[in-house]
Formats: sequence, structure tokens, C-alpha cells
Amino acid sequence: MNEFDKFIANLVTAAEKLSSWVETIDWEKVHQKILYLQEGLPKDLEDESIQLMNKGWFIWFFEGDIDNFYEKAHSLFGTSDIQQDLYMENYITDNMHNFKSELINSYPNREGQIEDAFKTHELELYYASIPALLALSEGIGRDLCPGVGIFSKQNPRGPKAGLPKTDDIFDSISGLEVFEEAVLKPLRVSSQITKTIHHPTNEDRKLLNRHLIMHGNSDLYGNKINSLKVISLVYFVHSSLTHLQNSKST
Repeated sequence: MNEFDKFIANLVTAAEKLSSWVETIDWEKVHQKILYLQEGLPKDLEDESIQLMNKGWFIWFFEGDIDNFYEKAHSLFGTSDIQQDLYMENYITDNMHNFKSELINSYPNREGQIEDAFKTHELELYYASIPALLALSEGIGRDLCPGVGIFSKQNPRGPKAGLPKTDDIFDSISGLEVFEEAVLKPLRVSSQITKTIHHPTNEDRKLLNRHLIMHGNSDLYGNKINSLKVISLVYFVHSSLTHLQNSKST
């Protein structure tokens, strides 16, 4: 048997094995998984992003490789509030050094501000770190999208009443993939962090609420979790707005 005959014989054997394997596949399950990737996964990404945002957490699902993505999805999708909070606390803590390095490399003009904001967190000076990190998130937002404050709200009498000003960024961008739209959704809806509370209770003053904190109407916000939440916000602002700026240029 020459080499070509051997090749053909091996090919036939492989085809027979493949045929046997194909017969064992549950094609209905395959179809359901493909359908989930096309429709279910983007919805889960959007739902979890909004749910986390309304608790003060922000996450950039595209950070890292595919294994990192699946780890986030497995840890956050369909899990309890307690499990989500614990995962986010550990995730931000474990990645804090990398976040800080990436921010300093991206915004050398803000190196001192970034160093001080993260240093006060490390020193557990949370009443100092939280306002500093809130200001940093807004500064990075203005560096990337001048004229669009990340905490600003739309005209209450305009067509976008109830939405944040960051929704305007999307007006000049077309062709975003459904996964991008899902992960970027926090930029397009109002959140608890920007909610205006006129008569705060003691419970309200424990919240991560930019309006209460920066306007001096809160004196109970200083804790580790709130500081970690603002770090998650800083990194999300950097990552999401950088992604949108790159989308504009392509």
C-alpha cells in the first residue's frame, strides 16, 4: 500500500469515527446552547451589569482573556447578592495593583492623583479615598469625553429625560455588537450612585451616592466596601470610555 492509499484508508477510518461520533450528539442541546450565546448571554450580561451597578459595583467583562470572562460569568450570573458582593470584593482587591498601573500608564497627567487616591484606600482612610476616587472617575471621564460629565443628567424636559449624559456618547457611534451594547449598558441608564436624595436617612448616608458625599450631606459612607466600589467605577469608566473612543476611530 503506497502513501496515498494509506492516506485514503486513514481518511475513511476517520470519517467512520466522525460519523459514529455525530450520531451521539444531542443536536437539540447544541441548538439551545447556540441560541443562548446569540440571545441569552447578551441579556444576562446586560441584566447583571445593571444589577451590580444598582448596588454600586461596576465590572468590565472584557478585561482579561476568555477564561477571565467565564470566571466572571460563572461567579455572577444567577448567584445571590451575598455571593456577588463577595466575588466583587475579592475581584477588585486582587486586581487593584494592575488597575492602578494601567491607569497611571493611560493618564500620566493624573499620576499623583491616582497614587494618592489608591494610597488612602490602602491606608484604610475611606472617608478620604471615596471622594478622591469619585473625583478621579469624573476626571478620567472628562479626559476621554470632554464636555460629557459621567455624573451629569439629561435635561429633565428634553427627549432623553431620565437618562445620564453619557448616553449622548452613543449618538455618534454605530455598529456596536450586541455584546458591547450589553456590557456598556451602565453608561445608558441612571443608577443609584447618581440618584439625587433630598432628605437622606441614616441608611441613605451609608450608601455610595455621589450627590450626598460630594455635597457634604453624608457622614456614614466611609467603609472598605464603598471604597472598593468606587475603584470598580474608576476602572469601568476608563475601560468603557476607552473602548468607545476606539470604536469611533475604526
